[in-house]
Amino acid sequence: MSTLSSFLFRRTIQYVPRRQIHLTKCIYHERYFSKKHEWVQLIDSNKKTNEIRIGISDYAQRALGDVVYCELPSIGTKFKREDTFATLESVKAVSDCYMPIDGEITVVNEKLQNEADLINKSPYDNGWLVQAVIDEQVKKDMSTTLMNENQYNKFLETTKEAADH
Repeated sequence: MSTLSSFLFRRTIQYVPRRQIHLTKCIYHERYFSKKHEWVQLIDSNKKTNEIRIGISDYAQRALGDVVYCELPSIGTKFKREDTFATLESVKAVSDCYMPIDGEITVVNEKLQNEADLINKSPYDNGWLVQAVIDEQVKKDMSTTLMNENQYNKFLETTKEAADH
């Protein structure tokens, strides 16, 4: 084997560790919570419409117990903040859900008609209740009128402590 061939052969089988970094675009939409344990999440901030998804928190679904039925609003219905927009029936009780911010219902989660227990299994992913369109001012005010996840967890701790005393 020639010197050049020998060099190329050794070079090709030589292990050269390389660090490769792959950057993936990660879009994270912060979830906001109301004091009545409903959550709100922007669906896609790139769209011109300000569409949000609304559901109940994990804390609320655990407090309710097994959800067996849910009554959801009609598409096109407009709600003001604190209006009752849905009713959840569980083995323990019947509970109203309150609109965390002003908006118009655009989509209801049809899966919940046959599988209401999705609220218990996956309250943030598959167990969402409705989607709504909000105006730009309401979108800007979300961070001040609602709690982010850290604030909500602190709120739960203080309410849990208050309930213990």
